Amino acid sequence: MFSLNYIYRDTNHSEEQVKIAWSYYIAKHNHKTIFIDTGFRDENVAKQWGITFTDVENEIGSIIGNRSLVDTVMITHNHFDHIDNLDLFDTPEIIISKIDYDLTLKQCSPSIKEKLLQCHVVAVENEYVYNDLFRFKVIGGHSEGSSVIYFETNNHNYIITGDECYSCDNMISNRPIGVFSSTENNERFINDIHQSGLIPLPFHDLNLFEQYPAISKNIVRIL
Repeated sequence: MFSLNYIYRDTNHSEEQVKIAWSYYIAKHNHKTIFIDTGFRDENVAKQWGITFTDVENEIGSIIGNRSLVDTVMITHNHFDHIDNLDLFDTPEIIISKIDYDLTLKQCSPSIKEKLLQCHVVAVENEYVYNDLFRFKVIGGHSEGSSVIYFETNNHNYIITGDECYSCDNMISNRPIGVFSSTENNERFINDIHQSGLIPLPFHDLNLFEQYPAISKNIVRIL
């Protein structure tokens, strides 16, 4: 069985005042529960960004029940909205770029650092294939260690874009995101996948909630 969902919280805050999603993905494959990024739960940060805050712990429980059942967490990059709930989980395997692993141990909160030190971590320098399905690849465009995840299922090829693409249109229209650590790496990535036929799954595109069936107010089913 393979299924993929994501949860979001809304905001109207951006330079163009475009409403975006704040998301993470959950997959079940080969009897394993896998989180791809984790979201965040700091109410003060939510207020600063104008986000309508969702009770993340209850949302997680509604999908997977016991958080200790999470086997693996893949982190596309270590920005707060992608990693700050890592400490909610027991001792999952963590897959993260080597660059972001090192930076997180220096920069993130004590609870996130402690979780990284408690768990088995796969620190990826270039590519890593997990469970014969997910290909985790370091790009280094959006941030120094930002990564994307490729997978194929049901004769369709998908890419979870991290923040190398904020929306599907970045990839479809071959437009860089505008916020980057390396514009060269981001542009190269988008150029490479522009005509690839891959189905993009970004973390900040509200249009995905119109394309896929809703499970609840905050959750849609991709597969």
